[in-house]
Amino acid sequence: MTRMETISTTGAGIASDGSTSWRSRFTAPGRGGTLADEPLRRLALVTLTLLCIAVTLVFIAVARAPEMSITDEPAHAGYLYDVAHGHIPGKGALVPAEIRYEWYCHNQAGATGSSVCTGYDKSTFQTSAQVYTFGDPPFYYLITGAVVRAVSVVVPGAHHFISIGRGVGALWLFAAMIVLYFAVRKLRVSWPYALAAAALLPLCPGVLASTSQISSDAPAALSGALALYALARLTVDKRMGLVLPFLFTVFAAGTKQLNGLPMVIVGGVALVLAVRGQRSSRDWRAAVRPFLVAVSVGVGYLFVFLGWDAFQNHRGDPHWVNPNAVDAVPLTGSKIGDFVSNLFGTFQHLTTNYYLQPEINGETVVIWATLLCVLFCAAPLMLMTISRSWSWGWLLGLGSFVGVSMVALVVEAQVYAVNHSYFVIVPGRYALSFLPWTLVCLAVVAHRRRLLRTSYLFVSVGLIIVLLADTGLLTLGPALASRTSFLVG
Repeated sequence: MTRMETISTTGAGIASDGSTSWRSRFTAPGRGGTLADEPLRRLALVTLTLLCIAVTLVFIAVARAPEMSITDEPAHAGYLYDVAHGHIPGKGALVPAEIRYEWYCHNQAGATGSSVCTGYDKSTFQTSAQVYTFGDPPFYYLITGAVVRAVSVVVPGAHHFISIGRGVGALWLFAAMIVLYFAVRKLRVSWPYALAAAALLPLCPGVLASTSQISSDAPAALSGALALYALARLTVDKRMGLVLPFLFTVFAAGTKQLNGLPMVIVGGVALVLAVRGQRSSRDWRAAVRPFLVAVSVGVGYLFVFLGWDAFQNHRGDPHWVNPNAVDAVPLTGSKIGDFVSNLFGTFQHLTTNYYLQPEINGETVVIWATLLCVLFCAAPLMLMTISRSWSWGWLLGLGSFVGVSMVALVVEAQVYAVNHSYFVIVPGRYALSFLPWTLVCLAVVAHRRRLLRTSYLFVSVGLIIVLLADTGLLTLGPALASRTSFLVG
């Protein structure tokens, strides 16, 4: 136990008369059993706190911002509806009629503020809209679709598939928060800092947007948190099990290929440990176990990537043309120059590239997102600076920096492989799964500098800002930036 943890669990819990305070009785270890090395009473407090934050923020956003998101939400909703009804869409699949009706009604509700839907004409509204997100692996849609079908049975009325699907995002968000808490604790950070870090996650506008809309980005934060947990097991606990990294990789990549990239970084760290282990001991056997961890991650990622491609790539219209091809442009100059042109662009818009509906996204949220961008971009480098070379803190900072940077290269490689073109701007939201990594870098720095009061003040200010914007009490909006926010640089 660190000195800071000793202060927080003993000295702070002793009253002047020598008796233990309520906080010590509630959170002290050894009382009421433990789960994953966490006292059950403390874990109950943490769980309830994080669940309340997740449900409150997501449900309010779903209720107050009915119109469909511009970040491909109709296509994601169509995919989700098809999967929930036992069908996986292929190339050229059209958005189902039910989703087109709800799409119209949601946009009308956003424009008029009325819950009464009138004037829908199924023969004219978005009749050619496609489920062009069919290339995403199905795990998010399978899990969310099953929950939506189960909840729909007890929800009165009809035409609420999109609303329930959005509400399920609260579960994805809560899962990300609680896994992040456990990951930070694995890094030997005391529980108050771990709680602050987990509570800060939904206060990132991109995370809130992805979990309050139907999108395969909803599991991104959870995927990043799982990778952090695997990294902590590897670098701090020195646990070299092969099954957990494989399963984490399959799950994350199975929700979206980009969501699997944090586990790829974990595999890269395992390779580094293998090389250093062999060099330091002059014994090749010291490199075997971490090398096998890296192999398990690689096998898991390729299993999903190649398996899904083999299943899905040849389904549907063989002459299908991507309606979003306009997002890519032909290579005009140096191929290498165009390819690396976005190398660090994801840092530039790490927390400011998101879409929240105008009812929520006012200038208060924009300013808050910009502040987060400054801190999160600096956090990996700060952690590397205060950590010993090749220590777990140094590797975490380096992994975060490399991970956010490599997203642009992976996206450019995907676009080039499909149509020999490139993205002019790789959106920062594509690096959403690495947001928990930069956040945890900041939490570790705060823990080492003993900035507990500052941490809770910062999280409290963020929670007030986001809650006031979420409820519409104070937004200073709508934001001047249209569509998405590009505020830094």
